Amino acid sequence: MKRLQILFFLVLMSLQLPAQYREISGVVVDAHYSTPVPYAAVFVEHTQVGVVAGNLGEFTLHIPDSLSNKRLVSVGEGYRLTYISPENLVELPLRIALTPQENEKGLLSPSDGAARERGKAALLLDKAARFVMSDWIPLGNPQSNKFDFGRVQTLPTYNPIEGVRLRAGVASNARLNPHLFVRGYMAYGFKDQQLKYRGEAIWSLNRRVYHEDEFLKNNLRLVYEKDLFSPGEMHPRALNDLLLITYRRSLNEATYRNFAEISHEREHKNGLAHTLWLRRSRLVPQGELLFRRSNESRVDLFDELITSEAGLMFRYSFEEAYIQQKRKRIPVDTSSPVLFLSHSIGYTNLPEGEEAYHRTEFSAQKRFYLGSTGRLDAVGEFSKVWNAVPFPLLVYPNQRFRHHIENNAFFLNRALEFVADEQYTVRTTFVGDELLLSRIPLMAAFRAKELISLRATYGRLSDKNDPLLSSYPLFDIPERSFRYGSVPYVEGTVGLTNLLGLLRIEYVHRFTYRDHPDALLGRVRVDVTL
Repeated sequence: MKRLQILFFLVLMSLQLPAQYREISGVVVDAHYSTPVPYAAVFVEHTQVGVVAGNLGEFTLHIPDSLSNKRLVSVGEGYRLTYISPENLVELPLRIALTPQENEKGLLSPSDGAARERGKAALLLDKAARFVMSDWIPLGNPQSNKFDFGRVQTLPTYNPIEGVRLRAGVASNARLNPHLFVRGYMAYGFKDQQLKYRGEAIWSLNRRVYHEDEFLKNNLRLVYEKDLFSPGEMHPRALNDLLLITYRRSLNEATYRNFAEISHEREHKNGLAHTLWLRRSRLVPQGELLFRRSNESRVDLFDELITSEAGLMFRYSFEEAYIQQKRKRIPVDTSSPVLFLSHSIGYTNLPEGEEAYHRTEFSAQKRFYLGSTGRLDAVGEFSKVWNAVPFPLLVYPNQRFRHHIENNAFFLNRALEFVADEQYTVRTTFVGDELLLSRIPLMAAFRAKELISLRATYGRLSDKNDPLLSSYPLFDIPERSFRYGSVPYVEGTVGLTNLLGLLRIEYVHRFTYRDHPDALLGRVRVDVTL
């Protein structure tokens, strides 16, 4: 009898439960950009009843009937408190728009007039830096334009191959079509007098707020590009978006490349992402670089190297989330580890594919916050080519995956100085926070931070990829390319970074292989931190 009473009581409670709580679900968005605000808090005013939204701003909150007459409150990092009255909780799912806090406050300066003028000048420079970092300019009314002009950061650049390079591009936004996007650029180098270009058509399977690369990506992409490409200074899948540093060590060691590619990239809520691609590429040697095949009786020169490739890359980012602003997406948690695993296959049976190969790459990236002292970025990478291939398809120190953690590229080595088919690389960078520079008013006004970095790479070249030992017909390796010896290549830097959030000034020192011909042993480097 007692058991029946307990069972009856439980059934009665379950029937009453829906009437005691109300379920409120919705999404928290940025009031200016209409993009999701991840990990925003939503709670009942003056209570402990609340929830934290997910990485896409989505939330579900159960409110007791006894609190139904109270307001909801929502807030996110960098946003103002937003209140929602009970009468506005009728239509579900709820859409909560948070207003960003003002972040363009004047820089602090002493009360004397001269110091105030310096503060105004610093503020002007700060606004100029913000303009450059915004990167895209609306074509027309910012509230209704369908195309943007950019990228601002790449309009004028310089490199030793092209000399002064001018580049201009356009990109559509979701006002033209929330699923179909087009973008591209044209560039011209006044030294090599060559026209370069890139065109893209992207179909987003998810409806977009403004641009195609909003989190979560789910894009089909068709690309055709003709531009410079340095096998030793760029990852084969890296965007050609470097700034003044472009091809800084690739003089006479770069190529012109044109390729067509179709790809599918998808990101998931759990932090997993994958990219699948098919690509056909054509490399044409530039300057003194030669595609030459020598044997005892003759020397053959080749005008081009053609490959057809299929590849798959997985990326896993723990607790991945972004604040999305127009064409930018800013990571919320940069301390979460990021892993990359990629494998690509070159086919000879695809149209005009000339090389069969397998290439595997792995990268692990992690940022460590050291309290108020600063942060330490660490990246470890492994690359291996499993077959005999021409030297442009081998692995080099600067062929790296880029993500939130931006460790400096190797600077003092030539692009093709170290040649390998198996390579291990470690990059570490320390950036100070509340150290010496933060206590110097002028340095603090320009937001300067301490910078110390150390980079090392080591690899080996199998006999099958040495033209002198291999049984395969391979291109001659350039005369000034070397195998690794018994020690890794190591270089380090010390300097300043984050000047106006834009510039880095450092001294770079080469510790090993200092006897190589024309080796740069040390140099002051001025670079950008974007």
